[in-house]
Amino acid sequence: MTSTSDSRVPACAVLTHVFQHPFMEEDATPTNAEQRRLRAALTTRATETCMACPFFEDCLDMAVTKHDVSGFVAATTSRQRAQMRNLLRVEVTADDMDALIGVIASGRQIATRDVVALRRAHPDESLDFIAQRLGCSLSTVKRHLRRARAAAASEADASRRHSPEGPSRGRLITAFESVTGMRRGTEAAA
Repeated sequence: MTSTSDSRVPACAVLTHVFQHPFMEEDATPTNAEQRRLRAALTTRATETCMACPFFEDCLDMAVTKHDVSGFVAATTSRQRAQMRNLLRVEVTADDMDALIGVIASGRQIATRDVVALRRAHPDESLDFIAQRLGCSLSTVKRHLRRARAAAASEADASRRHSPEGPSRGRLITAFESVTGMRRGTEAAA
């Protein structure tokens, strides 16, 4: 299965019934034999499509080294991509979807720096106090504090930082083959 007749469009963009099927998500669990067969068939079709795609290496690079995506991408699952990141010593920060959450009634978005500043100014107060002062939910305060801790830990862990260009394509493909047991151009796992 190769890309569509327009070589600029990958086949996965056209095969939405395969790649966007609920069984292709990590948390989807088939409950009977028919559903397990369907999932296996979808996975086989998606894997064949990815392995034959001229965009495979770019897609794999983006999914492993640039974005923490979910679902089946570049013939890999989220779990396999996490294993590849560990092998390659690559850290990917999850895309900040929380930026869309936490807008208060006035329409002003709660900023992490505001939450941290209030926490520092009132260390003995509860998190609920901070939420009330900012006019947001307790979960928003907790989310921003987690984000601040993660940012501080990331800065402190400079030894794990890598150059922006990431691993070479050769190392990326070697990690792919090691984790999946597949080689580009072959269908079955070793």
